[in-house]
Amino acid sequence: MTENRISFSVVIPVYNGELFIADAIESCLRQTVTPDEIIVIDDASTDHTTAVIKKIDSSLVVYRRNERNRGPSFCRNIGMQLAKCSWIAFLDADDIFHPKKIEIIRFYISHNQNIKAIGHSFNFVSEPLFVPDESWQQKALPSVITVKQMLVRNRMVTPSLAVAGSNGILFNESMSYAEDHDFILRTTEKFGIWFLDMPLCSLGRIPLTAGGMTNNRWKMRKGEINMYINYCKRNGLTLAIPFFIIFSLLKHAKNALFYRKG
Repeated sequence: MTENRISFSVVIPVYNGELFIADAIESCLRQTVTPDEIIVIDDASTDHTTAVIKKIDSSLVVYRRNERNRGPSFCRNIGMQLAKCSWIAFLDADDIFHPKKIEIIRFYISHNQNIKAIGHSFNFVSEPLFVPDESWQQKALPSVITVKQMLVRNRMVTPSLAVAGSNGILFNESMSYAEDHDFILRTTEKFGIWFLDMPLCSLGRIPLTAGGMTNNRWKMRKGEINMYINYCKRNGLTLAIPFFIIFSLLKHAKNALFYRKG
């Protein structure tokens, strides 16, 4: 595989994102290697999201609007089905890509035909922009994330993930919380995920906080438990379900203590 044969579709779900969707799209347009298309799925926004997107002067932007609100999993699935490129990168409407994101992941994909999914670390928009070392091609070799590692800890977020368009894995639309971890876990089970310890995207908020609301953190934890149960069932590990439930609850208690102290 050569770099010239690798093309990228970026899928961005958005709901009421008039304040930040332009920054997300512009971070794609400012890439050192520009994606071939930027698919924005508007999940029936009620603010001025549509107007903001239509002001962006680029033929790369493909805009679709849902007739009713369906959630981010539905939007990402629609985006993947519309995508025309060999690779799909995900971005959330309140996050941004590092200017070299596509250039860097394309390099590693082109040099390893075994890579069907690749992820990387992330930082936050309030932090300084990551500056890759001039010799990043030698120093930042990707490692393989195992299923066991992904079960213990998800080191990625959806905007730090790119998958081959032929992978055929979709997001679970019945899950409203932890659907990203579930998608990454199922991708790891089938193909493995290569990981770059380089923060090539910046998030607008801390993962697993949903704005910091305790109720939403509990919903996210229940989503994770649901993910564990589904994993056990499809792998014939039903006896391990209580272990995973206890493990998730212990993580929740630890995080709750952290937020209480903060």
